[in-house]
Amino acid sequence: MKVLKKATLVLHVKDAEHTKTERQILEEVRHPFIVDLYYAFQTKERLFLILTFACGGELFNYLQKEKMFDEDTTRFYLSEIFLALDHLHSLGIIYRDLKPENILLDHEGHTLLTDFGLSKVSLETKTVCGSLEYMAPEIILTEISYDKSVDYWSFGIMCHDLLIGRTPFNGNNRKKVMEAILKKKLTLPNYLTASAKDLIIRLLRKNPAVRLGSKNGAQEVKNHVFFRKVDWNKVYNKETTPPIIPNVNGPDDLSNFSNQFTEMSTDSIMIDSNMGSKNSLNHSDNSINSSKYNLFRGFSFVADHII
Repeated sequence: MKVLKKATLVLHVKDAEHTKTERQILEEVRHPFIVDLYYAFQTKERLFLILTFACGGELFNYLQKEKMFDEDTTRFYLSEIFLALDHLHSLGIIYRDLKPENILLDHEGHTLLTDFGLSKVSLETKTVCGSLEYMAPEIILTEISYDKSVDYWSFGIMCHDLLIGRTPFNGNNRKKVMEAILKKKLTLPNYLTASAKDLIIRLLRKNPAVRLGSKNGAQEVKNHVFFRKVDWNKVYNKETTPPIIPNVNGPDDLSNFSNQFTEMSTDSIMIDSNMGSKNSLNHSDNSINSSKYNLFRGFSFVADHII
């Protein structure tokens, strides 16, 4: 369950817009490797999204434990993640926040893409957003517009992160990181195979016009030699065996998540007693007034397969 405070959102117009966009995207998207939205509802003070519970936890946690993955393991995760990205692109959605923290594992070890707060329903945009170390050069260069190729860049950063254990462009502060993304030459360790090196190099071309996937779209990436043994239909149908099987002791097991989240007080997300009442639509108090409440009109949702 994702819980958002309205009082915080209305202070920042962009945050409110991102929340509404996330809700809209989750309603439209259905894919094996993307979390499902089951319900969306609201109280006077909060918004709630009921999503797929991926009890395997974040891919980020497994990467931290292993430090880096071998190429077969990396190929498995990249294949599932790429199908999710390709589906979003087919709907005109730019994801813009690809990173291991936003990849969850289900109880079998298959991936689920989550967190669409920074996604954009647009063929082109100029908005500066995303996680800095995964951000494409054209996002930083705010004077130019960009398209789905920024997701191909982030996909390349993730490939580097999974295989090498770190992102390629770093610095002591935001300015240094941005300078590295824009100017630093990419270097790769010798232990990578030629196909892995070539994939990363082609995805991390600073000029999006020559980046892998920019000319012929997703098929260009799928046809790369690194994925030559991948049967994409089997990947989509989850007929491939995950390299990591999460240790799960039941459908409600929380052990694969940080205590920071699992020990959070329920008092902080207590549902208001008059939730859903007609009076709550006209309620006005110190936290949020009725005019601001209108920002979230139409937020509620129930998935078709639930009804």
